[in-house]
Amino acid sequence: MDEEDTLVLSQTVEGDEIAMLLMIELVANAPLSYRDRVLVPDFRLDILSMPDGEAKDQFRFITSDLQRLVRYLRIPDPVITKEGVRATALEALAVCLRRMAFPQRWIDMAGMFGRAPSTLCHIFYFVVEHLDKTFAELLYFDAVRIAKNLDRYCQAIAAKTPAYIEGVWGFIDGTVRPICRPGIGQQAVYNGHKRVHAFKFQTVVAPDGMICHVYGPVDGRRHDIYMLRESGLMSLLEGNDAFHNSTSTAPTNIRRILWHDTLEKAAASKRQPNPKLSCAAKQSKKNS
Repeated sequence: MDEEDTLVLSQTVEGDEIAMLLMIELVANAPLSYRDRVLVPDFRLDILSMPDGEAKDQFRFITSDLQRLVRYLRIPDPVITKEGVRATALEALAVCLRRMAFPQRWIDMAGMFGRAPSTLCHIFYFVVEHLDKTFAELLYFDAVRIAKNLDRYCQAIAAKTPAYIEGVWGFIDGTVRPICRPGIGQQAVYNGHKRVHAFKFQTVVAPDGMICHVYGPVDGRRHDIYMLRESGLMSLLEGNDAFHNSTSTAPTNIRRILWHDTLEKAAASKRQPNPKLSCAAKQSKKNS
């Protein structure tokens, strides 16, 4: 736009309109940001053609296992997110597994999948929300599998620990996940122990490494005992006969307990080590 055009324009429009037109001109000629200039490869990752070794490195599963997971996890095919993004069930699962297998940014994954960063984000959260809705009961507590393997779990732990903690079948603990400082109500999520703003989660891990209980998120300021009470896990265990030896092959005088390293109060189905630095011989043996 030269000076002559500007003069003609000023004679036909008002001052506010001139300012608006000049702003549009500046925006149109402004250089694109780095994110807007990201080039997404024009291809789609062919997962089925990947060698098993490469698939396991990238997703922690070989291709045949990925196909079985799609079926067992009941992922719809095709996946259609609420934003209108479409993907095959296999690709959606691969995006989710890759994101969880290694902490990468979406922009780093764009070159691998041939998808825009925002598209990968939409696909990932679709799969996560689908799993949360479909398997909510199993994520809360996998009672059937635990009851079936209860004796085996207790024996595995007892084999590596002193006999007086026989009966421990799993380990319960809370985990703190830092978040950005909220603008409003930041006190509710501030964790004084870790000195970060965070959410907390409670999990139970069995000796085979499987997480059999998940509860959360809870405000970061809350104590582990609060999470335990609010989760309802203790009531569930106390109301299940399998955890009271009525259906177990173990001696009836052995309680089924969870081990926690920091709880301040002991109950019928959880136990903690002695916190004192100077302990009696029996207490020291328990802590070992």
